[in-house]
Amino acid sequence: MAARSSQDPSHKDGTGAKRRAQYGSGASEKGKRTRALLLAASRSVFERDGFVDARVADIVSAAGVSHGTFYTYFESKLAIFRALIAEVNAELMEVIAAPAVGEDGVHHDIADRLRASNGAYLDVYRKNAALMMLNEQQASIDPEVRKHRIEARRVQVNRVTESLRKMQRMGVARRDLDCRTAAAALVGMVGNFAYYWYALGEPFDEELARTTLTDLWLGAIGYPQASA
Repeated sequence: MAARSSQDPSHKDGTGAKRRAQYGSGASEKGKRTRALLLAASRSVFERDGFVDARVADIVSAAGVSHGTFYTYFESKLAIFRALIAEVNAELMEVIAAPAVGEDGVHHDIADRLRASNGAYLDVYRKNAALMMLNEQQASIDPEVRKHRIEARRVQVNRVTESLRKMQRMGVARRDLDCRTAAAALVGMVGNFAYYWYALGEPFDEELARTTLTDLWLGAIGYPQASA
């Protein structure tokens, strides 16, 4: 029987697994830098070659590190891909909801805040369009990627749901609106539009598209446009 390679990520008791347990979180400054280097290198490889054709060998070559270093931080190509998508989702989470009240506790114009929120979301999506397209592709064939894709959407929907409930309490959203259903529909509208626009290249006028998305969002919840 052939001996397992020390680079074999499926060997749970091997060197890679032990090093991941000890160093893989990137807790030290050096660890953080190395992990970030690997993520940056993998992004360039995934965007160039796609998920299927990307190889760990190409990632470590782009990063200028050894295979052993890669497996200190990531179990597999899929693991580093999921880490990249998690970073993108975290960035999207910061802008997905339009809070009814600012950090200073003062009521701000909701329409303006939504325009800014949608604009920031679209900017993040456009910057990561290649990865977002790969994520959609992989989610259709890989159960683990699909699971994370669904969870990311659930978090988005929950955040928008809470924002809509705040707007209802403030009297600027329809009282009869089912907030969770509306949130799911609105998240789907903006996300799917961004996918066809930025990932698949369907052409739209930048300003018109952004304005239309926000107008549709506000109209769907019954926001009083006269105060916008």
